[in-house]
Amino acid sequence: MSDFPLGATPLPGSGVHFKLWAPNADQVDVLVQPNEPSWNPAGPMLRRTLTLMPDGYWEGSVPGATVASVYRYEITNGPRRFQRLDPASRDTLHSFNNLGLADNLNASIVVSDLAYPWSEYTAPAFSDFIIYQFHVGSFAGRGDGLDKPVATFRDAVAKLDYIRALDFNAVELLPVQEFAAERSWGYNPALFFAPESAYGSPRDLQDFVDAAHRRGLAVIFDVVYNHAGPQDNSLWQFDGFTDNGGIYFEGGQPTPWGLGPAWYKPEVRQFFYENAVMYFDCYHADGLRFDATTFMNGNDLAIIIARLKAEYPGKYIVAEHLPDHPWITTIGNFDATWCEAHHEFQRAMTGSDPVGRVRGFAGWDGYAEPWQQVKYLLGSHDDIGDQNSGDAEDGLTNADRRHRYFVDHFGGRENWFARAKCRLGWALNVGIAGTPLCFMGSECLMGAPSAAWGYWHDGPDIRGDHRFDWAMADDDHGRAMQQLTRDCNRLRTGIPALRAPGLDIPHDDRFNGVIGIKRWDAASGDVVLVTANMGDTDFTARNYGVSTGGQPGQWTQILCTQDAAYGGWDGAGNAFHEPFTQPDGRIYINLPKWSVVMFRLKT
Repeated sequence: MSDFPLGATPLPGSGVHFKLWAPNADQVDVLVQPNEPSWNPAGPMLRRTLTLMPDGYWEGSVPGATVASVYRYEITNGPRRFQRLDPASRDTLHSFNNLGLADNLNASIVVSDLAYPWSEYTAPAFSDFIIYQFHVGSFAGRGDGLDKPVATFRDAVAKLDYIRALDFNAVELLPVQEFAAERSWGYNPALFFAPESAYGSPRDLQDFVDAAHRRGLAVIFDVVYNHAGPQDNSLWQFDGFTDNGGIYFEGGQPTPWGLGPAWYKPEVRQFFYENAVMYFDCYHADGLRFDATTFMNGNDLAIIIARLKAEYPGKYIVAEHLPDHPWITTIGNFDATWCEAHHEFQRAMTGSDPVGRVRGFAGWDGYAEPWQQVKYLLGSHDDIGDQNSGDAEDGLTNADRRHRYFVDHFGGRENWFARAKCRLGWALNVGIAGTPLCFMGSECLMGAPSAAWGYWHDGPDIRGDHRFDWAMADDDHGRAMQQLTRDCNRLRTGIPALRAPGLDIPHDDRFNGVIGIKRWDAASGDVVLVTANMGDTDFTARNYGVSTGGQPGQWTQILCTQDAAYGGWDGAGNAFHEPFTQPDGRIYINLPKWSVVMFRLKT
């Protein structure tokens, strides 16, 4: 195999080199139109027959091809001759992949490899990430004077200041590769190397990443290597070999979304390796989140992850490995994995063994570092999103599996208790071990207004329009939750104990639903006590004793989620009260119902 990457590579001076894998083809021609904005069957065309290399790759250069040329491959397999988009094309007009239709004028596009003028930027340490997850198409299009069915990368740039002002330091985008049609969550890849055409061009995506970096935000891309979309699948039966989906899928692992790629083949691993490298080299990605790794052969995957970590040691590579297991960060070579604590926290908030459930996910058993588990107590896109008109996983009849914004599980954003439980959730997410992740809208109590249902979707359905509603972000409830989110994020950034490996649970009060979690940083001596009251009892007059695990000294309150500024009430917490640890090993405090109260040891 030559040193050229897959796809179309502009050559110094002039011309373009083309390379693809098609071991069953008898002939491969590249058809190039240098001066057409889309495919023109009647227009002038350059044709070049590529050369078959011993390893099954076809390669060749076309001197008259240029940047912005549109092109297709024509493959001959026995008596059949058919055209294909380039599965490694860096850009395309759209996703529609049935090139046998006369009215399909789609084509791949040659993209410049000229260096982008990137701003200087250094990503946070992995242990310092606080991640904001969002979907480009639905995040920026509704409100603030916009009503766009599909928002773009450029629209999303305008919202980056909002995210940074909340003290998040990383954004994680739902998949942005080309997918079928223009509306999708993105987990149905059509072309893995091209950005979604409805969102913008490769240059637009580079502009987005650079804008995020200039604001101090790392960028993590979500990549889907476990399956392809059921429509417009550019890899399916690619070179005319049809058994089990062809060269990219034969012998692949079955998944709930169709047959997965044949990761046991070196050529398939190389395809996805080059795709990952593209995000690092062309888009300056700071990390990649691998979707649903439990539906991939872990040993084959580990080969690619080890290669990526060796060549890009500063990049953050995280798996959605559910149920999570430390294997993925040891033998699997990933830096971190998602941890599905959300459902346990939701059950805790219904009163189902809240202390026991929080104990179960507060630590990081089996992992080398606490940040190696990404936790999202208020829900990720999967937990909140519903593509079945409110009935995903039988959600209309099964409350335990219902997909909703967290606030809507407990009465909606007009319900005081629901808002309090959301505040408790994000504060606890910051206070326990793990990397906090917030899905768009949770930071402003996005949920159901009186005439709609409160789940996330990327467009209207029979229950209403579920795109991000910027009017909600700007009302009293939204602003109060944003303030709580901002203050919690600043605590995690500014206090070493909340990022360090020190964790113990000295206080376990099952009767009242209260847990006390002690966090400490051995290097600095910093100590924080995170106390969560997950019950209806208000403890006032500084009469509730929280065990410090024998930690002597004086403490000062650094957070109370029931303070008036967040939607609680004046005097809820412990302002001006700095308790000492008493002989019984406890501090005596006010502890409001449905709250998190944090104290820091004074030095």
